[in-house]
Formats: sequence, structure tokens, C-alpha cells
Amino acid sequence: MIRVKTEEELKECFEYELSPIPLSLFDESAYQKAAKEKKKNNEELLQKIPKLHSFFHTRIVGSAEITVYDFNEKSQIPGPDPVKWNLNLDSINFLLANPPKIDISTIPFAETKRMFGNISRRLTPDHFMRKLQNGEKKLREWILYSPSKNALFCFQCLLFSPKPTVFGNKNEGFINWKKCNESLQEHETSKTHAESVRIWFSRIKKEDRGVIDLELKLNIENQISYWKNVLYRVVETVSFLASRGLAFRGNSHNFGSKQNGNYLGCLELVAKFDPFLSAHIANYGNKGKGNVSYLSSNICDEFISLMSDTVIDKIVSEIKERKYFSLIVDSTPDVTTRDQLTVAIRYISNEGLPVERFLGFIPSVGHKGSDMEQALLKKFCELNIDLKFCRGQSYDNASNMSGVYNGLQTRIKNYSSTAFFVPCSAHSLNLIGSNAADTTQEGTKFFFICQAIYNFFSVSTFRWNILTNIIEKNPGCVKIKKLCSTRWSSRYDVCRAMCNGYAQVLSALNTICDDEGQKKDTRHEARSIKNKIESLNFCFMICMWTPILQRFNATSISLQSIDIDLATVVTLYDSLEKYVEDFRERFDVYLEQAKTMCSKQLFSWDGVRQKKRNKFFDETESNEELLGGEQKMKCEVFYVIIDKLAMNLRERKLSYTDINNNFGFILKLDTLDTNGIRESAKNLVKIYPEDLNETFIEELVQFKNILNLFSKEDKSSFISLLKCLTNSSLLTTFPNVEIVLRIFCCMASSNASGERSFSVLKRIKNYLRSALVDEKMSSLSILNIESDILQQIDWSDIIHKFAVLKSRKKLI
Repeated sequence: MIRVKTEEELKECFEYELSPIPLSLFDESAYQKAAKEKKKNNEELLQKIPKLHSFFHTRIVGSAEITVYDFNEKSQIPGPDPVKWNLNLDSINFLLANPPKIDISTIPFAETKRMFGNISRRLTPDHFMRKLQNGEKKLREWILYSPSKNALFCFQCLLFSPKPTVFGNKNEGFINWKKCNESLQEHETSKTHAESVRIWFSRIKKEDRGVIDLELKLNIENQISYWKNVLYRVVETVSFLASRGLAFRGNSHNFGSKQNGNYLGCLELVAKFDPFLSAHIANYGNKGKGNVSYLSSNICDEFISLMSDTVIDKIVSEIKERKYFSLIVDSTPDVTTRDQLTVAIRYISNEGLPVERFLGFIPSVGHKGSDMEQALLKKFCELNIDLKFCRGQSYDNASNMSGVYNGLQTRIKNYSSTAFFVPCSAHSLNLIGSNAADTTQEGTKFFFICQAIYNFFSVSTFRWNILTNIIEKNPGCVKIKKLCSTRWSSRYDVCRAMCNGYAQVLSALNTICDDEGQKKDTRHEARSIKNKIESLNFCFMICMWTPILQRFNATSISLQSIDIDLATVVTLYDSLEKYVEDFRERFDVYLEQAKTMCSKQLFSWDGVRQKKRNKFFDETESNEELLGGEQKMKCEVFYVIIDKLAMNLRERKLSYTDINNNFGFILKLDTLDTNGIRESAKNLVKIYPEDLNETFIEELVQFKNILNLFSKEDKSSFISLLKCLTNSSLLTTFPNVEIVLRIFCCMASSNASGERSFSVLKRIKNYLRSALVDEKMSSLSILNIESDILQQIDWSDIIHKFAVLKSRKKLI
């Protein structure tokens, strides 16, 4: 509505209704279209006030601000060239709301050449910078360059200069490059320029200039604030559920329903203590399609994808900043038997600590090395990560990944020749134990009986209660455990439970055998298991395997840590190898323990007639000696298992020793002579020619004297040394040393992070959510695994953009 008395009063109080129209800065067609639409909608108004054709108003809505300026059908939006400006009330108001920005990089300085006699002069970037007395440089934001006239102008003087100046004359402009510096300094300190700046600043700060749209502006700002408050609650709810791996949806999408899922349920819970959300749900909760409330499943899925992309962008930016990384890849089938390839990455943070991050799942890529190669290339291309900076690979020992001809590790080396393959140290340790156990019949039989004991008691709640009641009466005993086929070192729990609760398991089996109320086949099975575990063979295997597996399990846990480097891996393998070799001399100790445990003195083969092999007619007589008793257990079982463990440890260690030998000398600098240091440094320069130069050799020689000043704890490992160097003032003096440490520490020694992602996969995509699409499943997994990054991100910018779009939609 318009209520005016005079034309001047109308200019100050002009009010009407018009939907906000977003216009780009130089989109003239949209500008004219908006003007025509405005004129059509206000035709009746124009007939009443014919003098105000040049005072039609539109608005540009962006970043929660309203810009108001006048225009008519003949107006043109000012372009980037000031010479072509048609300065009138329309264009001046537009330029006040949208001032031009200086971008020095777009100015063709080579084309600004002018001849002054025989000498040519041209503009330079320094002309656009003002040098202060203290040496600081500031950008001269008032300068405008005209490509068509090859001249300089003053923005404020062009619009509001009280006196004519060469910088404020659109038809002239400043062109004397010979005296450019002096003229620029003279103009920016002149009274005319100062007055123009004062007028310009007063115009842009004058709040009354937008009084005609003040009420609309306040309305939009209130709407934006409202939707931002809604979105903050939505984002926090999504973050809470995703970081804990909880389901979002239920069978219903309505508030008040008991089957509406965790997402709407959490919002309902918060609404009980939040009047704002309670009122919002009451007004927009169950209005159905077409009534946007930001509480629907579509918005929820959109935020899950958006938040996941933001987390990944954060990770990728850190990777690019730190440059070097290593790959961790593994695969497993999900609940729908669809193969999922997990991709993780290891790099060094700004604090000098190793970080392993999850990048997502890639579904159904196949098990061939070529298929996984193409899937990884596509993934890293999408993330804009260059594989040439890959310095390590860690997979399991499957041939499609570790193969030296067609395996994935060989194919990745085609993109980065220094991406050395490191077999998963924890997985290798599992293979060492399982191979050793399978070398003898007694070793295989022992774990088979342990699993049979667990199966017998766990299949019936009655039997399990009998065993549990007996165990609980004896402190120190633990419940029997199930064997794990993948984590072989965890069999220590099985042996520990049998070692501490051997008498209790026997007592439970005797109780079941003597129970007349049990079925005959149950009593027979209990008696059969009882006879097997009462033997000296079984008890000896318990006493032998328990300490071995205890050390294997402790070592495996250390190997799965993120804060570990290859040097530590080699040290752990060395220590375990020496422990097994020393274990070889302790047969008599464990035999005595076994005899005490079962009160038996003979093995199962003692007292049984030994079978002799029939000889063929052409064989000669030989004194073939058949072992029996303790000698048979020692030579055919104990020594075989121990020697197999030691041999496998020695072989597996070689995979890590070769790489460690290239770097390991750095921790021993104080014990090496200068020539030895130079030779080792030359070898590293030869291996990494793209990362190191010859200066590294002398830099490392100097670093030897600095290393003596480090504490013993700082020199204990490569990671602690890298952390100390990164956080010290020595980083600029020894940059190549830091690069070498960063490359070595970023090499992953295990793919434990990839294995851990499978646990999240089982929670995210379970049988109730078997239809979950791959993109959403990967996004939820990222939010759950990288929840620490999720909690650190400020979502204000994203929420503000959503709120601005929402407020505009509500006002139309």
C-alpha cells in the first residue's frame, strides 16, 4: 500500500509488496524481466503516480541482506568498465549496493604500454599498492582500470566528486604512466578525494536508504533466524545418531507415532524441554508433502550426505597439506553377501603424529587386482588425491593384493614406484600361529577339543548354568571362550580359561555324566569329552600354548596400534623370536605342570603296542628307533611346533627388515661415524630422488650432533623423534630430515583400521537395514568412524545457506 502527500515524501515512505528476486551482478536480461514484471504487477499504482517511473524498486536477497535501488526500463546494470557507465540515480544506487572489486590478476599489464618519447611505460601491480612509511603495503581499493580507454579512475570521485579531477572525469581518466606513482599519491591525499570518500561512506552507511523495505528486511531476517534455529537442532540430531551408528527411520514418518524411528523420536524428546522445537513440530510436524519443515526424511538424508562430504573434504585437505600417505585396503561381504572394499589412508598430522582415516566403502569391485586397481583410481580421482605421493601399502597376505606380478601392490607401484608394500604385521602373526599348530596332529586335536567343550556347554542353557555356577564359586576362573578363526592370537583367552578352570570344567562334566535325568547321548558326549581332557596330552598342550599365546596376543595388540612404525614392528618380531627360541628349553617345566594338573604320569601312547612298518623284500635291515613316552612328545610335537614358530617369525620379519634397514640408522646416528652416515643417506636419496636432494646428506651429518641433545624418550622411536622435531624450532634447519621421518612414519604396518571398519559395517548395514543404499551406507560409516572430525566442524555456513533459501521460499 502507498500513503503519500508529496513526491519527496513518497520517495522516503514508498512501500509495496514484491517477492524477492535473485539477480546476478551482470545479468541484464533478468534485470529487465524483473522490471517488466514489477511494472505489470503495479500498473494500477503507476497510473496514480505517473511521475515516479524511475523509482520502481526491486531487491537482491543474499546472505540475509536486502539491497534496494531504483531502476526503469531504460536502465542498464553498470559493467566492469567505468568508461561505459551511465551514471544516474539508478546506476549509482546499484554501485553503492554492489561496489566493483579490484582483481589485479585479471588486468592485462602487458597491453597497457604507452610511449613517452622513445621510452615505453606501462602499468605494474605495484601501482595498485600503497606503501606506508613503516614499509607495509595496502591495496588501493579506490582505483578502477578501464580496458577500453587504458586509463585509471577513482571510484568515489566518479560518483561524488565535488570538483572536476582527472581521476573523476569519465571522458578523460589518468593515462600518464610516467608520473603514475606521484599522481596516485597526490590524488589519494587530496581534499577532493577525501570529500568524495566521505560522501560515499555516508551513503553506504545511511540506514534510512533502505527504509522502504525495512519491514520486509526485518521479516526476512526473522525468518532466516527461525530456520537456522530449526536446522541447528536437525544437524545435532543427525550428528548424534550417526556418530553412534544408530538407525534413523522407523515404519512411520509422523510425529506422535511409536514406530517413527530414532530421528523423529529424538526430536520429540528434545521438544519436551525445548519450547521452540515444540512449537515448530506443532506448526509443521505432520503437514505432509508440499509443506517444508526440514524435519522430513529427505532433508535428513541430504544432511547425512552433506555432512559426510564435509568430513571427507576435511580429511582430504589434511592429506594434501601433509603430502605423503599410505594405503590400507581390505574387503568383506556385508549382510546381503555383497562384497565391500574398505579404503583407509594413513598420513602424518601437523603435530607429527600418525593418523589413519576412513575414506569409505566401495561396493562390488571384484577380487581381481585389476578390478581393485580401477576402483581405487576412480575413488582417488573423485577425491582429487594424487597417487604419486603414496609411499606405502598395507594389505593382508592374499595373493590378489600381495602378489608381486599381478597383485594390487604391484599395480599401485605403476603410479608411485616408492609405494612399498608392507604386509599386515598382525595378520602375519596370526598365520604364524595357525601354521605352527597345524604341523602336528596333537596341535590340531587340542584346539578341536577346546571348541568341542564350548559347543557342548553353550548349546544348552542347562549345561551352561551348571558350568557357570561351579566357576563363580572359584575366584580367578573365567568362563570358557569360543575359538576365533580370524583373530588366531585371541585363542589365548581359550587357553587361559581352560588353564585356570580345568578342574571346574571336569567337575561340570562329571555332574552331567552322573545325572540320570540327562539323555543318554548327552551323558555319553560328556563322558567322551571328559576322557579326552583328562589325558596328559591335553594338559601338556594347555601348559605349553598358554604362555606362548599370551605373548602372541600382547604383541598382536601392539601391532594393531596406530602409533607404531616399522622399526617397532621389527623389534617386536625380534623379541618374540628370541622368546620362542628360549621357550625350546622349557619342555620339562611344562611337563611337570601338566602332570600336576591332571595327576597322570603317562601319555596316551604309553602302554600301547607300537606299530612297525612292514618292510619290502629289497630293503636292508636298519635300526629304526620308535620314540615313545616323553621323547615322542618332545621331538614329534613340542620341538616341531616351537621350531615352526621360530622359522615363520624369521621369514615374516624379512618383509619389514628390508624397509627398516633403509631408515633404521637414523635412530643410531650417535653410534655411527660420518662416513657410515653419508653412505646410508646416499642410499635414501637414491631410493627417493623426487623427495630428497644431495643436501640431505650433509644435513643429516649435522643432525647427528643435534640428536645428542634430545632426551632418551624422544629418541626411543621414529614417531617420538618426528613429533619432537615437528614441534621444535629446528624444523626449518632440517627440512629433509623431517621429510624422511614423515615418509617412514606414514607407512602403515597393519590394516587394522580397515578391519575395524567392518565392525561398523555390521552395525550400519544389518539384517533390518539390508536394503540400505551403498551411498548412504558409506556416508553413515564415515560419520560414525570419523566422529571426532564430525564434532569439530562448525556447520554455521551450511545452515545459513539452507536458512536463506528457506526464508525466500516462505516469502514468495
